[in-house]
This record gives sequence, C-alpha cells and structure tokens, in this order.
Amino acid sequence: MTHFEALLTFSRQLGVVVGVTCAVSAATALAQPVDMPPAAVDRLPQGILDQMTDSTKAIGFPGLSWRGAVVTVAFNGGDPSIYPLIQAAADEWTSQGGRLKFSFKRVDGTWRTWSENDLSSSADIRIGFFTDPKRDGYWSTVGVLAKRITAGEPTMNFADLGTRLVRFADGRHAAEWRNSYSHSVVLHEFGHALGLNHEHFHPTCQADLDLQDAVYWYMGPPNRWTYQQALFNMDWPTYFNAMRGQAGASDISMSASADRSSVMLYSFKDEFYKSGAASPCRPAGPNRYATVLSPQDRAYYAANYGTGAQ
Repeated sequence: MTHFEALLTFSRQLGVVVGVTCAVSAATALAQPVDMPPAAVDRLPQGILDQMTDSTKAIGFPGLSWRGAVVTVAFNGGDPSIYPLIQAAADEWTSQGGRLKFSFKRVDGTWRTWSENDLSSSADIRIGFFTDPKRDGYWSTVGVLAKRITAGEPTMNFADLGTRLVRFADGRHAAEWRNSYSHSVVLHEFGHALGLNHEHFHPTCQADLDLQDAVYWYMGPPNRWTYQQALFNMDWPTYFNAMRGQAGASDISMSASADRSSVMLYSFKDEFYKSGAASPCRPAGPNRYATVLSPQDRAYYAANYGTGAQ
C-alpha cells in the first residue's frame, strides 16, 4: 500500500473522502531571507489551539469555510498606517469574486478594533500584534473555528509586523512589499482564516519529509513550538484527527500533486526532505516562499466560496 493509499484508507475510516482540491502552505525553516522577521510562524498558543479544537463548542454546519457573505475583521494594536497593507493582502483572496468579502471598517469608515476586555465578540477575525512569550508569532485559527475563541482573545496574530511594516505604509517600497516574506505571511495566515490547511499535508510531502527531524527543528528557536503544536502543524493524521469533527470533505481534500507555488507551503531545509533539493515539495522560485496566490490556492477559494478559479 502506498503512503497516499494509507492516508486515503485512514480518511475513509473516519468518514471523509480525499477529493480533488488542495489546501497548501508557506513559511520557512531555511536560512532566513533578508526580510524574514524573527518571529515564529503558525505557533498557535496552546490555549487558543485547545479552544479551536474543542468539539463541544458547536458552531453550526460541518465545514471550515465561512457561511455568510461578510467576515468582519478587527485590529488590536499595531500602527494604524499598516492596516491598509493587511487589508489589501487579505483582499487578494477575495478579489477573484465569489460570495465572501472581508469587512475591516465600521459604517462610519473607521477601522474596526477589539479589546482584551470585550465580553462579546467585536469581529469574526480579531488581529493582534502580541509579542509576549505566550502569544508571540504569526498564526491564525482555521476558518469558522475562530468562533470558538473567547471574545477578548485574538484569532490571528502578526507580532512585530505591527511596527515592522511601517516602512511599507502609504505605498512606499511597493514592489519590495509585494515580494517580501512579510507579505507572504499575511497571505498565509488569511489562508488559514479562510479554512486552508498546509500543503505539506499532501501525501507526497508527508512521504518525502523526515517528520521527526522537522518536528524537533520547529521545537527549537525561533519557533519554540511544543511537541503538540509541532505535530498539529506538521503531521497530517494529527491535524486531521483534531479537525475531523468540523471539517468537511472539501476542507481536507488533496490535489493529484503537491503545489510547489502555494502560499500555504512550508519551506524546509533540504536535509528535511528525503530526496533533498530534488524534493517534489520544495517550494518553487528563488526565495522558496510564495508571494502570490497559486492557481490551486485560488481553486480552493473558488470551491468553497462560490466562484470559478481564475
């Protein structure tokens, strides 16, 4: 039995069919690019991870994608001059059409904000820029599971990007921003917020990765994931088991081949691939991280939010 067949059998035993589209991922375990911030990627705080995967918190119909036409977004902290950058990057996902729109502003045109003292939720997605040891890093909850998070807590965090992106505000260094790792991070985390998982969950990647070495690497600096956090982000069966109570078939489906151009694809050191630099899961391009949505990223969005792939 091949690795793919084993995963397919595992999925069917849990009542889910591995189908056609693929959700993919883009962070890096490489020698860091010049513009790569020093914060950890996808290190969901343990408390947020526990709330997100708590199946006793009902949130409606199966599936990770949002049901309504508008998903509200609010900020806590960060320099307001960088809010338009984050809004524009998020809107890259919705720009191809479909039923979903992100709403970052109130009816009076001011930016929507949230507070840790909130007793009721001020927005569906609550962005923070926390750098304390408990919440530091770049991370997001997955799709509608954000609804399970307590009102006064973030569902997405951009750590030092709250100040780091100021040099790109007001249209400055626009080309550098579009090609930056920071831009890739924002696209990646909003991918999670829309319901996408990681491309290295693809059977081809799971078979080619030395998962044990990768897990232990991510447990070290700068990520400092716990073992549970590392498995959730790296190991397909662990992620699938945590999500199976809410995920629909399209949320965990796989394309025929791994998407090397996805913003959801992690970039690992070559020694973490069993086939080294020739790995079919090694990100394409000179930077080894994507700064534009791939056709398969757009296909996932189209399948879940009602528009043809562009």
